[in-house]
Amino acid sequence: MTTFLKHLKLDEAEMPSCERTPPCTPKTPCSPLEIQNNNFCFRKGPDTPVIYQPEGHPRQAVIDGDIWPPIFKPQHVRSAKNMVVEDDDVFIATYPKCGTTWLQHICHQLIRGENYQASEGNEMCVQSPMIERMGAKFLANVAHPRILKTHFSVLNIPKSKKAKYIFCVRNPKDCCTSYFHHNRNFKIYNFADGEWDTFVDLFLSGQLAFGDYFDHLLGWLPLLDQPNVLFLMYEDMVKDLEGTIYKIGTFLGGDAEKLVQDPDRLDTVVQNSGIDAMKKDQKRWFPEAIFYRHKSEFIRKGGSRDWKNYFTREQSDRMDAIFRTRLAGTIAEKWWQEEMAWDIMPISAMAHLDLEDDIESVSRRGSFSYAQPDPLKNFGKKLQNLSLLNFEEGLCSILALHKQMK
Repeated sequence: MTTFLKHLKLDEAEMPSCERTPPCTPKTPCSPLEIQNNNFCFRKGPDTPVIYQPEGHPRQAVIDGDIWPPIFKPQHVRSAKNMVVEDDDVFIATYPKCGTTWLQHICHQLIRGENYQASEGNEMCVQSPMIERMGAKFLANVAHPRILKTHFSVLNIPKSKKAKYIFCVRNPKDCCTSYFHHNRNFKIYNFADGEWDTFVDLFLSGQLAFGDYFDHLLGWLPLLDQPNVLFLMYEDMVKDLEGTIYKIGTFLGGDAEKLVQDPDRLDTVVQNSGIDAMKKDQKRWFPEAIFYRHKSEFIRKGGSRDWKNYFTREQSDRMDAIFRTRLAGTIAEKWWQEEMAWDIMPISAMAHLDLEDDIESVSRRGSFSYAQPDPLKNFGKKLQNLSLLNFEEGLCSILALHKQMK
């Protein structure tokens, strides 16, 4: 029985039949969340996915109450949830556009060594399949140790105390921006001319394939200290790729650990794993003719703060408010303060600050979004939000500049 059926305490036989096509029309758009609440067939879990596309939205599917890409099949999603996990399995678990392919590429180099070669006809999506896309039967034939990709939530991911899980996160603004281009580039979504404003609204309300970003993140937080879980941040990979690869190799152990302890071999993996290197020969990631718009790129930019080229101030503030509300009281509530800030103060601008400036003046020049009656009371704390500086470096720099100006 599905989660919905358990909750309703109804048997499969008691379920009424229902139409495959949801009650959405261009004149009467509706979301999958609204459909779930009002249409019983979404709770039943039919054997065929319910495909829907309100006007202006990406084409998507609903399977057992969850939102998926339209090519996903119920039997594959369900079998993946219940797949047999082997002790040597490595799961790369992310929300979409949070470094998944990057990590697959790195892990294959560390584990397969010289035997790894992704190319057209032997794409990464075949060598390292997404479990919910391909299903348990396909996974049973993947060479061991299996490097498996998944966007499953913690609730649905197959679990083992011996298998290894690499969980990577990315700030939601850059994640949303990259996911927008992903939906426009993949033919399956029929969103080639989709609008940014529509997509942001869908992202913030959790109405995109693979579900809600914040639900996914929150589900993983209690597991980050488990010995078989490696937690990574996309932004840290960008800043220190070599250090990240070394950490991954140490976590994987065996031949991977031996490889990263060899400086020359480690450097080779680092050089092959940079964004520029990965942008070459992009047919090795997915079969281009099947999934992509003409001449589109799967590996696009990487990096951080590309979101600033797309978000309006209102959209940024709305994302910030949801972030604060959803992650309040968790270890994630202070993450990405610099990456998500609308304004970032460069070091050069600090030379013009006087410690007696009132907080409104500071706010206008920097990235502070709220006022305090005493500008000095929390000044040191606020320095942590400034670009390129931590607390001690920032305070020392300000004091030194202030002394020189006197």
